[in-house]
Amino acid sequence: MLKQLDISNYETYVILGNNDDEKLAKRKVIINISLRFLEKNNACRNDNLEETICYSKLLKFVDEKLKNADFNLIEKAAQFLYDEISAYLNDETILKRVTVTKSSPPVENLENASFTCSDWI
Repeated sequence: MLKQLDISNYETYVILGNNDDEKLAKRKVIINISLRFLEKNNACRNDNLEETICYSKLLKFVDEKLKNADFNLIEKAAQFLYDEISAYLNDETILKRVTVTKSSPPVENLENASFTCSDWI
């Protein structure tokens, strides 16, 4: 049985852009994180927060890591978050998928652009 935690459409702000004009102010990004548990997730049975990943704590960690970050590309932002979350979890039995979406990039008729780093297809 697949057990997966999905954190969807978390909005935060980061310095992101390929030129100085884009980097004048922090830009809104949308973050999606999925965690797949390869081993048992006891919280499914015992309803104990200590037996799983607290998404509130994980998102506070993400915000702390992004607070002073500066990226040219969403590719780098996604890889950075993937690496930081991997280190934070420190558990090879949890697969990760991290998607960073740049909201309203400066391209005509483009609403969003996303990049994903993942342990699975």
